[in-house]
Amino acid sequence: VRVAVRLRPFLDKDQQEKGSTVRGLGERALEICNWRNEQESLKYEFDAFYDEDTSQDKIFKSSVQNLLEHTLHGQNASVFAYGPTGAGKTHTMVGTSEDPGIIPRSVYGVLNAVAKERGSEDGEWTYTIGISYLEIYQEKVYDLLETKNHDLQIREDRDRNIFIPGLSEKTITDFQQFEKHFVPASQNRTTASTKLNSRSSRSHSILLLKVVKTQQVPPYRQLTGKLYLIDLAGSEDNRKTGNQGIRLKESGAINTSLFVLGQVVDALNSGQARIPYRDSKLTRLLQDSVGGTSHACMIVNLAPEESFYTDTYTTLNFAAKSKQIVNRPFTRESMGKDIPREVLKRPADSVTDAVSKRVRIEDPCTPTTPAVVQTPAKPPAPFLRCLETAILARMRRESVLTTANRASVCGTPGQSREVLLQKLEDSRKQLRELKEQQEQQKAAVDTSKENEPPMSMNLTSDVLFKHSTSFIRRKKAADSKKPKAVVSPVRGTRVIRFYVCIGVGGFSFDVNNHVCCGCLQVQTKKEEVKWQLESNPELQEKHAAGVLEVLNSGKLKKLTSLQCVGDKRARLILGWWQMNGPFKQVEDLKTIPGLPSKTVDNIIK
Repeated sequence: VRVAVRLRPFLDKDQQEKGSTVRGLGERALEICNWRNEQESLKYEFDAFYDEDTSQDKIFKSSVQNLLEHTLHGQNASVFAYGPTGAGKTHTMVGTSEDPGIIPRSVYGVLNAVAKERGSEDGEWTYTIGISYLEIYQEKVYDLLETKNHDLQIREDRDRNIFIPGLSEKTITDFQQFEKHFVPASQNRTTASTKLNSRSSRSHSILLLKVVKTQQVPPYRQLTGKLYLIDLAGSEDNRKTGNQGIRLKESGAINTSLFVLGQVVDALNSGQARIPYRDSKLTRLLQDSVGGTSHACMIVNLAPEESFYTDTYTTLNFAAKSKQIVNRPFTRESMGKDIPREVLKRPADSVTDAVSKRVRIEDPCTPTTPAVVQTPAKPPAPFLRCLETAILARMRRESVLTTANRASVCGTPGQSREVLLQKLEDSRKQLRELKEQQEQQKAAVDTSKENEPPMSMNLTSDVLFKHSTSFIRRKKAADSKKPKAVVSPVRGTRVIRFYVCIGVGGFSFDVNNHVCCGCLQVQTKKEEVKWQLESNPELQEKHAAGVLEVLNSGKLKKLTSLQCVGDKRARLILGWWQMNGPFKQVEDLKTIPGLPSKTVDNIIK
């Protein structure tokens, strides 16, 4: 980020007699008094320093003009003014009709650069320039070109580009159209009078200049560049401004957003994983300008009066930290249109093939005329690039064969009529045969059902399914011997087995569907299954020794591996261990105050 410092002249002659708190040391350095020791001074060095006699034109040409060419080549650029209230930020960015600031000079410079490139490229590229103007007032985004009753939302697309849905955009071709939109929009910006500034900006304003450069010949490239011109509201000390009521609320919103901007700069310089861009609407919109992908220039405005010394000191420290930020610009290029619209249509040969695959019955009395789609002798040039020569030859060959087959089949109306009638008779005959086969199969199934012996409804679903489908032979699945899992801590012994026999109508079936003889009544023998659970003392001792080793390790990470022990409970155990020494047994956990007894039981088990 390029940082330039501008010192405004004195506004009061009485203050001028006391002297300036800022003194320039050349074109890039300056110094201020050290508030800790009056005999010392603090020296700062930036990319440029402009004193009170520097004109608007010099500031634009030396710090801003070189950024405009990036927008014509698909890159983003940002220029924003930063400083305390009453330091001259709005004058630097907007200026007056006699001495315009950076915003009108930048728009005029972009329009001139586009006009020069149009004259030198012989119509190969077309340019579209659009402007959008917004303000951030009390953490709400408002459109200044078209006033709306609601604030706008900030969104992020899949390419992580920040945009505002519903923000109006006006297309301009000359500077007169820009003035037509910008002057009324500037009057919509919120301003008010305070003790330090008669026309204080109560919001942050952002002018977006979008340049779209489109190529009219292959490969139809499209470059999109954006220029952000930002006028930040100044930080305020309410003890000096005397703000009350709504002005106090506005000042709080301004200071909060600028404080988050400082946090973003600190996070970028310290290399933190999370950058708090989302903590404020201002930093969300400046995400591309501060630590993002745009060429950025910060113009720091200072006031020379002694009453502004504290603000000057904090502003210079912020500028020094911002100078360390490194942005990574890149060119935003896309393909506007790969192939012209007429080339994207389906080829004529493929249409012919699609028509030939459809079965169409036409009037037999009407002579059939083959619908042949004429293939162009020479397809368009872009389409030839996309297809292989062999594919084109194959498509032409298939088109010729299709046309010849149609001509041979559809010779005379009478011949086509006989062919259609014969096909119709064959299809009817096939339908009759299929219907007769279906009736025969249905009769065979009914006969097999009638011959089956009657069965009682007391059978289980498995047995019923077995008898009702006896005519279907099934292979018995091989009995798979599944391995049995043995759990050593619990020893189980099955005491009593059970056997169930169900007899129905002369036949009897056990639970495994085996036929028994001579059972005419239902016999059921079932007894309870009892299990005896025994604990393994060896495993319990081994578990207790392992838990005791973890408790006496003195490491928080190992303690959290115990059952039902989180970070908070692990700290309780660690604190007890540090005060009372190592644990002698696992039951000593019950003496720790604040540790639930249920947790101790879970650890012991």
